This record gives sequence, structure tokens and C-alpha cells, in this order.
Amino acid sequence: MALVRASPLKDFRATALSTTENSTAYSLGGGLTTGEKLYGALHLTAVSTARVLVMKIQSATASGFGSPTDRFTFSLTSEVGSTWGAPVSNLSTEHKWWRASWALSTVGLTTGGTWKGLAWVGMR
Repeated sequence: MALVRASPLKDFRATALSTTENSTAYSLGGGLTTGEKLYGALHLTAVSTARVLVMKIQSATASGFGSPTDRFTFSLTSEVGSTWGAPVSNLSTEHKWWRASWALSTVGLTTGGTWKGLAWVGMR
């Protein structure tokens, strides 16, 4: 089994997430090449509430993300741990820009709370 070189899209281990936002857009090595797969994961190291965190890894053809495409969606609540997305193949080589986008749900749950962790993506 070969290793995947991971690139962090949102490192929130030191500064916790507490609002709905998007990360900075990154161009990761010029994008995918034909035959490569995309890997992604979300690792939570600290959680302080029962609200739901929905973290997406998105791609786009331009840095402004006018029409982002969701590649992975992770929904987590109050548990520390990791979740991995199934590898994605047959992606467009035109999608050279990547970001993390997250929403904090309050539907039927408490408000407030924070999450700490790391969202990453890798290609191989």
C-alpha cells in the first residue's frame, strides 16, 4: 500500500471552530492527473457540545469558488475521533482549487460549542 501525501485544508487544532465559514482556497500541486484518486478525512481532537458539525471538502475550477463541487461530506456531533471519506476517482483534471467548508447545525440542539481538529485532502 502506498502513502498519500496529505495537505491540510483547515487546521483548527489550536483555534476552535465556532461559526459557519469556508477555509482559504488552495491550489494543490496543479490538481489531479488522469488516473489519480482523491482521499480526504476529518479528525476531531476536542468537542465541547452536542451540536452537529458538517464539514465538506470542495473543489472548483477557479479560486473564487463560484460553482464549488462537494467531494466529501462529514457529519459529526460530540465525539472525538476520525472519519475518512471513500476514495474518489474519475475526477475532472480542471478542478485545481480546494477548500474546506463547514456549517454548525442548531436544529433541535444547543447553541454555542466549539470543535478542534484537522480536515485534509490528498491525491495519489
